[in-house]
Amino acid sequence: MVGCRRLLGASTIAISAMMLTTGCAWSAPAPTASPSASPTSSVAAMTPKEAKAAYKEIAKASCNAAQSLGVVEAGDTWRIVSVNKDQNYKDFSAAYFEEPDNYTLIWELDSLHSCADWYSFSMAEEAGQETSIEVTFDPTDSTFTTFEDFGDLGTSNYKYSVRDGKLFTATNLDPEHENTVTIEYGNISEYDRNILVTAVDRYLATLNN
Repeated sequence: MVGCRRLLGASTIAISAMMLTTGCAWSAPAPTASPSASPTSSVAAMTPKEAKAAYKEIAKASCNAAQSLGVVEAGDTWRIVSVNKDQNYKDFSAAYFEEPDNYTLIWELDSLHSCADWYSFSMAEEAGQETSIEVTFDPTDSTFTTFEDFGDLGTSNYKYSVRDGKLFTATNLDPEHENTVTIEYGNISEYDRNILVTAVDRYLATLNN
């Protein structure tokens, strides 16, 4: 994956291609307005460097929560469900559902908003480099805006609200594909777990044919 949200694996290449050719955008319509997020950082202005450092810690906390508690990321007609390793189903832990009946396994968590940017930060750090993510902070609503340019693959431009030190909503700022994703950690419902179960069962059934 480049830095944008993407789905990986043989069964998700078509979705990945769609996302990359549209500026890493989901095609689903924007959902209804989500609850306002409570600010978790100072309302004072930040320089881009300070914003990037603050956002890095938020990205880390978000991915840690997603891995330890599980996470559900949802648009208007689609959902991504990822459970922790103790709750996996037949050794699988993440799946994508889009109405009315599209179930797809997710092979790597860097396709999730809750983990994608932290993976970019951590991999760059391991390589002794600076990640290409640009970050700004808006003190009027305590949101962070990220931007990455992937050349021929397009750009990624998101505005994130934060709750309890973790990413809470992600709004794609591409004017042609603007939409908002809500991110909820833990308390995976039976409805959401069934997305994973259905995706796994359908995938395994294809291997037996």
